[in-house]
Amino acid sequence: MENKPWNVEAVVHNGKEKVKVLVYFNAKGVLTPKVQGRATPFRELVELQLHGDQALTSPFLPDSVAAWIGVDESGKGDYFGPIVAAAVLLTPESSLQLRRLLLRDSKQMDATRIRKAAAGLHGICAGHYTIVTVMPERYNAFMKGDSFGGNSQRILAWMHARCIENLLASHRDVQHAICDKFANEAVINHALMSLGRSITVHQHVRAEVDPAVAAASILARNEFICRMKQLEQRCGCNLPLGASDERGIVDAAVHILKNEGPNALNHYAKLHFRTTRLIHERTAGET
Repeated sequence: MENKPWNVEAVVHNGKEKVKVLVYFNAKGVLTPKVQGRATPFRELVELQLHGDQALTSPFLPDSVAAWIGVDESGKGDYFGPIVAAAVLLTPESSLQLRRLLLRDSKQMDATRIRKAAAGLHGICAGHYTIVTVMPERYNAFMKGDSFGGNSQRILAWMHARCIENLLASHRDVQHAICDKFANEAVINHALMSLGRSITVHQHVRAEVDPAVAAASILARNEFICRMKQLEQRCGCNLPLGASDERGIVDAAVHILKNEGPNALNHYAKLHFRTTRLIHERTAGET
């Protein structure tokens, strides 16, 4: 065990595997344990031992708040595929069951774990979640149209707002929602309609540490993965995730254009990415 200025660290092992346990004061001044290490059954066992059957709480809200909405998205940084936003209403009834799913940010989970966690969430949170998906063709139309001024952040804010409104339509007593911080904090408030304006939307950096946001992150990523598989089946090739594998992306785009025609990318990709220019340069050189 090691004492540090802001936390206490300990290593827990079973002779074969080990994980690190941190104990620190969270944003509300509550002493909080956290487990770090590879996502293995041993880590899950340690987490269960630490947290037991405690109800999930938000690091951003007062303890008196029993139910709140978490919103997150997937796909905004991917050249191929849709943008997906999801929202989960966390309630006292679902809290203990969600604890056992060991929710964490979907970026820390592989596709298999996301699929299993999403299946659990669908059952536990039935009637308390919503998913909004904007496929590439619609996204590109939004970017060209006047409604969003060619601003992707406004599209994302509209999707977050739509998710919040969907849940509030049948859960009007909820007063708080949490999401990642927008560069322009006012943009999501402007996107909210009558129901959404009745609650407080809290924007935070690394909002996924909130369990409701973590649950939304899993649902959004699972939906994104499912939609990507459908697009890959349609075009007959692998569609690289993200936007950093430019060679793989360009190769996939060339395959699509050769097989489906010059406008086919509109169905698969977010065309405002700079990668589109590289694809046009590549295909122009091959004609």
